[in-house]
Amino acid sequence: MNIKEVLKQWAEMDVHKTKVEEARQIIAKALATHQKPYVAFSGGKDSTCMLHLVLQQKPDIMVYHWDYGPYLMPRDVEKEVIEIAKKIGTQNLVVDTSRLYTSREATGIWYREFFGRVIKELCQQGYDLVFVGIRKHESLKRKRRVERGEKLTVIDECWPLQNWTWQDVWAYIFSNNLPYHSVYDKYAPIVGWDNARFVTFFDPEFDKIGASNLDGVLMWRWRNTGGSSE
Repeated sequence: MNIKEVLKQWAEMDVHKTKVEEARQIIAKALATHQKPYVAFSGGKDSTCMLHLVLQQKPDIMVYHWDYGPYLMPRDVEKEVIEIAKKIGTQNLVVDTSRLYTSREATGIWYREFFGRVIKELCQQGYDLVFVGIRKHESLKRKRRVERGEKLTVIDECWPLQNWTWQDVWAYIFSNNLPYHSVYDKYAPIVGWDNARFVTFFDPEFDKIGASNLDGVLMWRWRNTGGSSE
């Protein structure tokens, strides 16, 4: 039995079903107590689950996606992210990017743009809550942030998947037949489905976990020829 079939069985466990219901209740409460929420969608496995759950309760919610640009994200990889959002049912998709991407020195622009321009614009438009797909099991840093209720900006944050494990995430995706990024099928056989992540490529931020080394093998065509990442 392969890992996908095993995780489909995990979806039948009461412990998983309880977490899914908890996530739905968290979403329902957030929607009832805020006037204009939006979903932060990266295209990764966690935000894919979260987006599906939120759209079930608010199909017309604004879904915000940041495009890191061609120097950190291959164009075919980015295109697939948009396709996934639409396949899941997104009706109101906003794709944003920095107008400063002019060289390979793009790392860090995301932080300056998002915490500067983007948040200011979202506040001006009246957004008062963002659904974010972070989980306590991802890292001690995120566990502390969730437990302390620490939001990154002035906009309130809601974390529906806060208590989910990696098994819960993949179990939800496979049991609901959700589309997920093909990058995982490339990286998971090497690092494991528990460690496979969808992040920017050749990004110094992730050197500490060896991401660039693996990128150098699996994404060599994009980095060395400027062609497709396939």
